Amino acid sequence: MKTEKNRESGLELLRIIAIILIVSHHLVVHCPFDLWAEPFCLKRLFFQFLYRASGKIGIALFLLITVWFLADKEISLRQAAKKIWSLWSILFFWNLSSLVLQFIIDPTSVIASTWLDLLFPLTRNEWWYVSSYSVFMLLLPFVRTSLQKMGKRPHLQLCILMIVLWGLLRFVPGANLGMGLNFVGFCYVFTLLAYYKWYSLRLSRFALNVAGLLGLFAIVIWNAVLSAVWVGDADNLPIYLEPVQDEWSIPILAVSFALFGLFRGMHFHSKIVNHIASASFGVYLITEQPFILKQLWFNWVNLSVFYNDKYAILLSVLSIFVVFCVATVLELVRKSLYRVAVDRLWTKLFDRVWPKKIW
Repeated sequence: MKTEKNRESGLELLRIIAIILIVSHHLVVHCPFDLWAEPFCLKRLFFQFLYRASGKIGIALFLLITVWFLADKEISLRQAAKKIWSLWSILFFWNLSSLVLQFIIDPTSVIASTWLDLLFPLTRNEWWYVSSYSVFMLLLPFVRTSLQKMGKRPHLQLCILMIVLWGLLRFVPGANLGMGLNFVGFCYVFTLLAYYKWYSLRLSRFALNVAGLLGLFAIVIWNAVLSAVWVGDADNLPIYLEPVQDEWSIPILAVSFALFGLFRGMHFHSKIVNHIASASFGVYLITEQPFILKQLWFNWVNLSVFYNDKYAILLSVLSIFVVFCVATVLELVRKSLYRVAVDRLWTKLFDRVWPKKIW
């Protein structure tokens, strides 16, 4: 498998796009602004897309890129635990940095749960994606082996069953069959993508374009039509929009997989793109850290302040770009510090705690 340094830059560029989509989603979903109370118009439709679909597409893209490289890699339980061990140190860094900032800005908000989050961010689901990823990584050695041993036909049957349960049946508003922001979604996407990769399925650029456009069309039209004719309580509208734009829904996966396929077909290498992309996960961690999240979207970049401005869309795009750039720089600084002072020692400590000869 290609290393981080020599990977082609198509998927790395897509990784950057994914995190920008996620940040744009956070701009709307985390701010103290009631978007649904605003009259429906093209501007609201734009922010409705950011409210849900953009973030869910970004999450799916992030996961598709990750599992694509994991599908062909034999990983042991020890290796999975080592990844989580390394990941915890990064979470600790950003939690500790946030705690220092919290003591400066609002020391009275530091409570017992703050300290628990500092030490146990994974078990407390502080970052849902990271907690789900960690559980998925621990299960991956067994899931991957089981899928390979079952063979092509049972694997296909499992894919079809999953699509029916967590794809088609989710078109019912309010449907809940155990799928959501959890490790089940990770296993679902891995199962589908592993079948695609292992059994050499190929989709043309035309097919990818059609799938992506159909998924995007479904999301936009569903939002536009339902919002235009909605006469009930505005707060209930999102429930009826979820079937096409919730995490792992068929339209979201169609758009995400189409983008994934198209960008995977790009063959170029850019050190700049790869370097920026290496910070993308850190951008997520920074902007989703609970205290920073509240400061960021409540006080520093608040949609309610400029939503009624005639340049609201332009201001939102500029805000997203600035947040992305600042968080990227911070994460690159963190990576440099860790490369010099932490990574080697932290790895040696893991090897002492869990020697290779044990299990």
